[in-house]
Amino acid sequence: MKGVRDAVVLLVALGLQSTVLYRLEIAGVRPDLLVAFVVYFAWMRGPIPGTLGGFGVGLVQDLDASGPLGLNALSKTVVAFLVAKAGFRVHRSNLGVRFAFFFFATLVHDILYYAVGTGGDAGTFVGLFFTRALPTAFYTTVATVLLLGAVERFRRRRLLTDET
Repeated sequence: MKGVRDAVVLLVALGLQSTVLYRLEIAGVRPDLLVAFVVYFAWMRGPIPGTLGGFGVGLVQDLDASGPLGLNALSKTVVAFLVAKAGFRVHRSNLGVRFAFFFFATLVHDILYYAVGTGGDAGTFVGLFFTRALPTAFYTTVATVLLLGAVERFRRRRLLTDET
């Protein structure tokens, strides 16, 4: 049952990312729900499934991206592993913990992506960090926390539950 739920969440994230979120762009920045899905998946499934899921989602995203093949896969794989290792025993139902994990995971993803994507050009990297990475991390986190809250209210059950 968990696999079906995860597949549905991924399909919804892909659908929203490719359709609705283009209309919600603010100053060239839009939420990245695929990173949010990778964080969710790694957080709930642990290091090995999370890392494999991060790689798979990143590779699928790379097939549609204009950048180098594998850059999204690398970024999402690293983020998934870090989230799974760091967040497996925290209170996932706590709003502050959710906000922190989604924010820092998205920020780490974008830092890796831009560090490799700029080819080591520090000036370009710093510019992208302040104009893209920070705003994207914040926007993604707010959108994800709001979406999770709405879905959990509708379902009357938490998607991100604490360990029992």
